[in-house]
Amino acid sequence: MAAKQFEPLRPALRLRDVRDGTATRKVAVEYPIGHRRRRQEGIPLLEAKFRTNLERRFPKERRDAILELCRDQGRLEATPVDKFADMFVI
Repeated sequence: MAAKQFEPLRPALRLRDVRDGTATRKVAVEYPIGHRRRRQEGIPLLEAKFRTNLERRFPKERRDAILELCRDQGRLEATPVDKFADMFVI
């Protein structure tokens, strides 16, 4: 099978004059927070969402253990998947 070809990113919005419908040369490009172009903005929000959801489900000790492991990439990668998944069992 041939690799799927993707179209280049297109502008999300072309500004138009409301009175006569002509398009301006300006183009507003807005990407959702999860888009790769907004990764620097998105990661802190994703981490905050992760912490918030851990707080809703787990006691402080378990929540802190999960966060500590997730912040240490080396330890996280060395952790067997079953051990990691067991941390999320209620």
